[in-house]
Amino acid sequence: MTGKQLPLVERRYESMDTCAACRSCGGGTCNDARSKQLRKYSGVRFTSDGFDCALPVTIDSHSHCSYACLYCFSEQLTGHTKTKVKPLGQTSLSTLESVFSGGGGVDAGLFRMALKYDRRNGGGFPCPVQLGGINDPCDNIERQQGWFLRFAELAIKYNQPVRISTKGNVLREPDYLRVLSKAPHLFWVAFSIITCDDELIERIDIGAPNVTERLKTMQVLSKLGVATSLRFRPMLPGVSDRTPRYRQAYKVLIERAAAAGCKAISYECGFYPSRGGNDVAKKWGQLSKVTHVPFKALFDKIGSNEACRRASPAWTENIMYAVQEEAKRHGLVVGVSDPIWKQLSDSGCCCGILPDDPVFGNWERENATEALLRAKREGTTIWPEDIIPPWARHVLLSKMVAMAAGPLLVWKKRHTLWDEKLRNAWNDLHSQRGPLVYFQGALQPTERRSNGDIGYKYVGLDRKHLPEVPFWDLTAGKPDLPIDVRHAQHCKLAERCDGKRCPKCIEHR
Repeated sequence: MTGKQLPLVERRYESMDTCAACRSCGGGTCNDARSKQLRKYSGVRFTSDGFDCALPVTIDSHSHCSYACLYCFSEQLTGHTKTKVKPLGQTSLSTLESVFSGGGGVDAGLFRMALKYDRRNGGGFPCPVQLGGINDPCDNIERQQGWFLRFAELAIKYNQPVRISTKGNVLREPDYLRVLSKAPHLFWVAFSIITCDDELIERIDIGAPNVTERLKTMQVLSKLGVATSLRFRPMLPGVSDRTPRYRQAYKVLIERAAAAGCKAISYECGFYPSRGGNDVAKKWGQLSKVTHVPFKALFDKIGSNEACRRASPAWTENIMYAVQEEAKRHGLVVGVSDPIWKQLSDSGCCCGILPDDPVFGNWERENATEALLRAKREGTTIWPEDIIPPWARHVLLSKMVAMAAGPLLVWKKRHTLWDEKLRNAWNDLHSQRGPLVYFQGALQPTERRSNGDIGYKYVGLDRKHLPEVPFWDLTAGKPDLPIDVRHAQHCKLAERCDGKRCPKCIEHR
């Protein structure tokens, strides 16, 4: 599904001055998005995070994102890198309608199976679909094209719940609010924010709206009746815990999100993408300069030896518990996407969606997060069948996202079903995706069937209550003062100094 040009019926930039509403790049960054013809892109797929993800079908509207967040490696998955440039692609809305309507072929039927069209809940709703699994669906490309406006009409037409992940603010513009207001209950918007500090986030989430803008959009949508949540990931030291302007940044962010109508939080600690190539390494090097945290050296020392290098539970424990406690204090549902700390989650859906939610609660129960929490609640032994959904018996790895390359791997992708992949990993005590390693010991093998299937019981991770760990700082200290007050306190020339020229001010900043 590549190479073919698709004419668009409607393009938002043709009917309004979209650049005037944004003013972030002077038009240069969005030149490719201001086109009548975009490459056809296969933006609907089964998520390869299906091992522990409750929303198995993911949609990306476009093949690229206009934001350039320093910790992001999505461009490695979509082929858009500085050294390998592809034309901008767009997902066909007619393809999506064939999935929702039941008029498509075999692939569309498999997507409907995963979305539980034949197993709707009491309210008549299927499993929610994810929008924005790799690329932001509400970025400046969307601002130009208006793809979401037509997609939302399809979701409303077929009563399809949609969980959106974004850093954008385009959804609070009048034309988007009009379409959302037709069925606000069908949309759940998770705002991805990793700190409360506007100044810092503008240096990290390059090209994206700042925190204040995102929270304004959250508040507008919440008042409209759209469910909203905080996607607090990846949490990073020097960014999410404390910044030069905020002593306890995570508390400020959670409090502001709750005030904006947020109903849940999904969170995890950051990991280092060790196989991302030179482009990703350069971005993380820039992130280290911004935060003064040597991420590569840090994860070389404490990170696991895998593509996504995660730190040990001891290094992440304090921030994970602190965020959970603060979220609970504000009445938020807690969803944990960090594999090490799934035990802190309220729901088997790491987005923070409860199973009894009347619209969004029909998520996939056959996933490792739900299995772990059930083992924790009930003390039961869990087996491969607890994490293998019905659709996995019909879907090849080639239908999943970015499963690597090479002759042997390509052959496996074309001849291995997803349920085989899940079962093999489950029964491998050394696999990075097996329960023993993936959950860092929270699940322990206790039984083995004659066919080789392994049963696990929940033992959990004991809290160590370490007084401090390298680079994280959760101490309250004295409350931060406004910048102008702090300036006056440290600078004897405050009345004549703009804070930019004198050495003391430069040091303080």
